[in-house]
Amino acid sequence: MSKGKAFEYTTAVSFCQYLRNNGGRAQIINDNNFKNVEKDFLALHPEEQLDLINAAVVGCREVYKLEAVLQNTSDVINISIAPDSFGIKGDVRDVILWNDNFEIGISCKHNHTALKHQRLSNKIDFGLIWARHPVSQNYWQSINPIFTMLSDFNKNKVNWKDLANYGVSKENDVYIPLLTHFLNEFNLLDRTYPDLAPKFMEYLVGRKDFYKFVMDERHRNLTVYAYNLHGNLGVGSGLVPTISLPTRFINKSWKVKNDGTTSNNTLIIEMDNNWTVALRLHSASSTVENSLKFDSQPISIPNNILTISNPY
Repeated sequence: MSKGKAFEYTTAVSFCQYLRNNGGRAQIINDNNFKNVEKDFLALHPEEQLDLINAAVVGCREVYKLEAVLQNTSDVINISIAPDSFGIKGDVRDVILWNDNFEIGISCKHNHTALKHQRLSNKIDFGLIWARHPVSQNYWQSINPIFTMLSDFNKNKVNWKDLANYGVSKENDVYIPLLTHFLNEFNLLDRTYPDLAPKFMEYLVGRKDFYKFVMDERHRNLTVYAYNLHGNLGVGSGLVPTISLPTRFINKSWKVKNDGTTSNNTLIIEMDNNWTVALRLHSASSTVENSLKFDSQPISIPNNILTISNPY
């Protein structure tokens, strides 16, 4: 059961109802993607369901005011839940409103603002997937011994907390060398391809324009961010500014913690146009896996991004 997935369900259903209440024609695409998020919603307590609905309605209302196409079209608006495979391709939208003339996407976040949780392994060419520029053979040769070791532990169902029993440190033998090789390759790609910064950020943020709904359950607040990178949001309304992707990297370095020590699992990537992200490498389960995940968090975003925050 996932509240994040349940939030996708309430966002889709709330849009459908809101459009109909305002004289529009809308329909849910009742496929397996929709049924899966519906199951997560139905598994929740009624009070939790109501919270998610109230938050979604706040977001729907704000997007409706910004999108002239939603107000003026007489055509049926389809509402779909995007398959998880979209995210792998750099499309972070969870809910999509569409017909033959437009698409409006929503990314639904429950109690977090993460950009993406992309994986790192010896079978994933991060350069090719993130920016369409393949990594070097030297990178593969550098990381293979580490992932071979992890694969052996995985076959034997070893937990991360027990690595010390085998003379292995998660930080010194996995995280630090992996991130060092990653950063070296990232710098090589940057020197080789002048368009790495915009392609990297576009992959993390989303290759398709979208609104991000961030539900803060503790403070009962819903914030809408308009990630209008290509000018496809707010068409005809003039209310949604276009934000600029970065053109270059300013600095790529290890995170320095508040106590002055250097992090052993997080990189800070600083770019122009006020883009800065943190890439935190972590394990996604208690058992050693054949791959690791980045938790990609925005540290700063362009000042002109439209941001609307309301209680629910």
